[in-house]
Amino acid sequence: MPHRSADGYLRSALKSDDHDQSMQTVAEWLEQQRAATPCIVRRIPLAGMTHWEWTGEPRRLAHRSGKFFSVSGVHVTTDTGPVSTWDQPILVQPEIGILGILTKTIDGVHHFLMQAKVEPGNINGVQLSPTVQATRSNYMQVHAGSAPAYVQYFREPARGRVLLNQLQSEQASRYYRKQNRNVIVELNDDEHVDVAPQFCWMKLVQIKELLKRPNMVNMDTRTVLACLPLLGRQPTGDRQYTDLAPPLADALPLSPFGRALLDSTVVTDRAVHSLRDVMHWLTDLQAHHEMHVEPRAIDRLDGWVIDADAIRHASGKHFSVIAVDVETGAREVRRWQQPLQAHDAKGLNGFLVQRINGVLHFLVRACAYPGNRQVFDLGSTVSRSNADDAFGRGYPPFLDLFRDPPHAWVRYSAVQSEEGGRFYHYQNRYVILELPEGHQIDDSPIHRWMTLGQIQELLPHGYFNIEGRNLLACLDLCDTTTT
Repeated sequence: MPHRSADGYLRSALKSDDHDQSMQTVAEWLEQQRAATPCIVRRIPLAGMTHWEWTGEPRRLAHRSGKFFSVSGVHVTTDTGPVSTWDQPILVQPEIGILGILTKTIDGVHHFLMQAKVEPGNINGVQLSPTVQATRSNYMQVHAGSAPAYVQYFREPARGRVLLNQLQSEQASRYYRKQNRNVIVELNDDEHVDVAPQFCWMKLVQIKELLKRPNMVNMDTRTVLACLPLLGRQPTGDRQYTDLAPPLADALPLSPFGRALLDSTVVTDRAVHSLRDVMHWLTDLQAHHEMHVEPRAIDRLDGWVIDADAIRHASGKHFSVIAVDVETGAREVRRWQQPLQAHDAKGLNGFLVQRINGVLHFLVRACAYPGNRQVFDLGSTVSRSNADDAFGRGYPPFLDLFRDPPHAWVRYSAVQSEEGGRFYHYQNRYVILELPEGHQIDDSPIHRWMTLGQIQELLPHGYFNIEGRNLLACLDLCDTTTT
């Protein structure tokens, strides 16, 4: 990626003299959008959803158009993890949607065109969304509504320069092999864009600031920004960030943790494992373990019941599938009904990091979920849908370190919502803990220490799941409040 882009991304992450005032302006704009875009969401019986029906063989809950998504059933058997077999509902959405952000250089700094978007499952209505966040059915206007604003820039990339273009997965514990196109398009210098009221040009530092607040930045923004290398390109060699922008690198208001992140991005000779060894480890796991996912009728899932109001587990645990009626003036269609997955418990998504050989490493986990395209993908150290479950069977390694960590270990902690278009009020606490150097933890066959540079090398190729990517998006190089 050109020097100008790298420099621009670094500058976009810096706090300017008017940072506090600009953040107040952004916060006021979001509140204005929240007030101007009311969204009324009502729980309704499953049978109350217009255009949705029980259909097919095996039986599933699907839209009559055959588009959007369906709620299907699967039977899972595996030789990895604490549970060897189970049934569950799963979302099937074979379409590849667009999660796209427009960027433009303004006064030498990259700005990103962000949207204040309402989703029926959002716990607080409006959240900060990519420029375009649309399924194929939406941007092809299957719903007979209007097309999403600015979608032409992502369907006709010749109108700008494509900086990022990757296929990335969504929650494989809830979706079956779902992917979206994560894309960032840089506008040509002479391209003028009329900015609609629901949109706002923002610097990266402003988005990062909002990520410290609960439920402000939605999942789709996080997954796109996670794909953006910290330096604007993949560096090589040792400490190449000083070569990208020498005056800027020396002037960056980095905390010790922020500089450790930069070092972890570029230092290659002190990694615990080489990238080749990491790939050998992952390949061996894929080759020696199995997961079989078989379609099963939604009304024949063992342990699950369907009543008038939900598809739910008989134990009262896990998630359920509910129906909602939605009214809002801020979407392409003003009123519709749809299923949502509801989960009352609050989850945990956490990374352990530690300086090893003087370089910051992330403890990466090989995750086996029924919606994975292979048996394993890579993700955060711990990801659990109910963080308050008692210790016992299925208790994952290292979860105890996140129960009540010393304050000095905490590098990031905030509650974040998951995607409100499919999940109803589902939240996770996102946590990054830095273990003191020399603090010993037990080895795990499904965990490996990796530098941030190694992670960024694999991430564009779809190895990292959305839980891991979403946490990476929360990393802030220039957070001077972090110690």
